[in-house]
Amino acid sequence: MSVRLAIRRRGGALAASGLLLLLGACANPGGMPGGSLPPPNMIVVTQQEPPAPQAETVPPAPESQVHEYFVWEPGHWFWTGLRYIWIPGHYMERPYQAAVWIPGAWTRDGLTWTWTPGHWS
Repeated sequence: MSVRLAIRRRGGALAASGLLLLLGACANPGGMPGGSLPPPNMIVVTQQEPPAPQAETVPPAPESQVHEYFVWEPGHWFWTGLRYIWIPGHYMERPYQAAVWIPGAWTRDGLTWTWTPGHWS
């Protein structure tokens, strides 16, 4: 009786471990260590030059009753610390009607490249 109980407990622990691994894999679809996307305000500095931007086809904006309610944020390269990954462009809602989106950009300063995230102006 104690052997069966021990097996059940061990099996439950294994099932719980497997569930945690599965949930962790689902939470990281972009393949980035520690999460799926970088925080939107993250400044990144690296010595690796980013690749040229990928060509993107901008789809029609989501329908809205307010003219130009959505703004396209172009895709960009993000440095993971090991390699660059492409983060595709997407539409964002304006926080207020006159808001202007300033896209993020990579800039070179001597031997380093710095990613300055996009922001609303």
